[in-house]
Amino acid sequence: MRTPEELGLVDWAELGHAFGSAAEVPHWVRALYGGDAAAADRAVDLLFDRALHQGAASSAGVAAVPYLAHAAVHGMHRRDRALAFIAGTGGTEEDCWYEEAWAAAELAGRARAAAELPLLLRLLGDADVEVRRQVVRVARWAAGESLPPAVTALTECFRADPSAWVRAEALEVLSRLDGRRGEVLRAALADPAPAVRATAALGLLEESELPYPAELLEVLLADGGDPAFRVVRDEWFPGVGSTESRVQHLLDADPDATRAAAAAWIAAGDHDARGTRRALRLAARWPGREAPALDLLVAALPHQHDGYWRANLLRGLAEGVARHPDPAALAAAVLPDTAHPDRRVAEPAQLLLGRTGDARLLTAVPDPAPAALDALAARTPDLALRRRALAPYRCPGDGTDRSAADELLDALTPADTAALLPELTRLLRAAPHRKLLHLLGGSGLADPRLTTALGELAARDGHPLQAAAAVAAVRLGADPGPALRLVAERLAQGRGALVEAARLGPVGAPLLPLVERHLAGSDPRGRVDAAEALWRITGDPRRSVPVLLDAFRPTWTGLRALTVLRRIGRPLPAEHRALLDSWLSPDHVGPSEEEVFWYDRLGNRLRAEARLLRARQP
Repeated sequence: MRTPEELGLVDWAELGHAFGSAAEVPHWVRALYGGDAAAADRAVDLLFDRALHQGAASSAGVAAVPYLAHAAVHGMHRRDRALAFIAGTGGTEEDCWYEEAWAAAELAGRARAAAELPLLLRLLGDADVEVRRQVVRVARWAAGESLPPAVTALTECFRADPSAWVRAEALEVLSRLDGRRGEVLRAALADPAPAVRATAALGLLEESELPYPAELLEVLLADGGDPAFRVVRDEWFPGVGSTESRVQHLLDADPDATRAAAAAWIAAGDHDARGTRRALRLAARWPGREAPALDLLVAALPHQHDGYWRANLLRGLAEGVARHPDPAALAAAVLPDTAHPDRRVAEPAQLLLGRTGDARLLTAVPDPAPAALDALAARTPDLALRRRALAPYRCPGDGTDRSAADELLDALTPADTAALLPELTRLLRAAPHRKLLHLLGGSGLADPRLTTALGELAARDGHPLQAAAAVAAVRLGADPGPALRLVAERLAQGRGALVEAARLGPVGAPLLPLVERHLAGSDPRGRVDAAEALWRITGDPRRSVPVLLDAFRPTWTGLRALTVLRRIGRPLPAEHRALLDSWLSPDHVGPSEEEVFWYDRLGNRLRAEARLLRARQP
């Protein structure tokens, strides 16, 4: 340990962190000894934000370890956070697989933490439970001379600490340090504390293969809902990872276990939203189990008071409501939340009502969210409601006029578009966007006010929608020359105008050399857009179809390729039909390499497009 008086022994200005020079680190360390608790809080926040930015160790952070160890023992404020910083300098994962400089800093951090550990172990007797817990986490890096005293101290901590939370984490570290992990964990299955039993079961299940041993899974489901078994998404265990990610990785292999865990943990109170997260994951990863996942989310509503996770829960319900066998039941469940004072919570609840066509949206709240109003208007022929939904609204972030009428625009028939043309033209002037331009350009309605508005936008040099407006005007009878020049300029600079080139159809023939250049480009989306443009301009799909088939995979670009192939209407090769069938299978598994907290929007869109395309196949 080093005292604050020894801070001058380090040339901090020569060290670095995520934001540059570490010259301010001594000031932050000294704040932990002063009488100003607020200043200490700010200092610790800066240490984490800069010297351990997003969990990345730095040379300044490693150098600060001996001083923070002293502050943890002798300081006045945030001793727990000083210990958490020390533990964090060793990194999240056990193996340093990332870039060389980062890995080197983490290895140095582990060595420094191990060197300070013998004197920090005395804090396992501290009155502050969070101080004790963070000492356990520092002990994860015990090595060499610090290993025997750490094992001894952790063994006593696991035996006698009054906090089940601390004991559970002591078990995790102890099982990794003493070389008998399986034996230590299996013995803990008989512990009186549910959190300890859940920790032991999780560790043993991670070393098991499918099908998971029923007796271990039963322990995890029964005891994993205990509040002391912390499954906090944003907190990771040094050298272990977050408990949430471990649980997700384990259950991602077994949908039945995921569903059972969601049900058990929701029934236990849905602490840390652990049951909600499993239900959301079930809906995202296994589309065939969407209905029971949504029912679980409804069951979690009374338990979920955290604004962030309540909003995510409601968003998941709103995303899946159209595919639930009883949408009205979901609407009834979320109705009280439509008037919630937190906009993050109220808006997805309102959106769900809109997507079920529930007119109570108009009476439950005086001013529904624009997206919810848009969704309701898309599901009712009421022109007055549709006019209201098409009115621009004030964006609270920057004051810009915007419209949320995406769902309504998708639902409009040619007759609807004609009836609402004055409102659509006003919207175009107030809040132009690409989908609206595409709708109006294809409407065949050469109204003077509309063509004037399109011409004005097409004349606004530098506007991101200038080319789209010019193309829309051409489709309504304007001179194609200006649009061809605008699109050609953008194609020469990149792929940005390929979608507009496609909408020109045969009129875009002069653009073919520029379009063809993108067919073999390095950008997958550019190749798909070029294939569509080539087909629409020439009317011949023969060169386009191979490019589209090559993009046939579950990505956003692949989704676009499916849409174009459906419009072309040619039979697919057998292997591509089989791929469609696999995406539509009830047993299809969604993404696992990325975190999905509420819903797999790509997967839902992909399956919807796959159903349309498959229906056209022999």
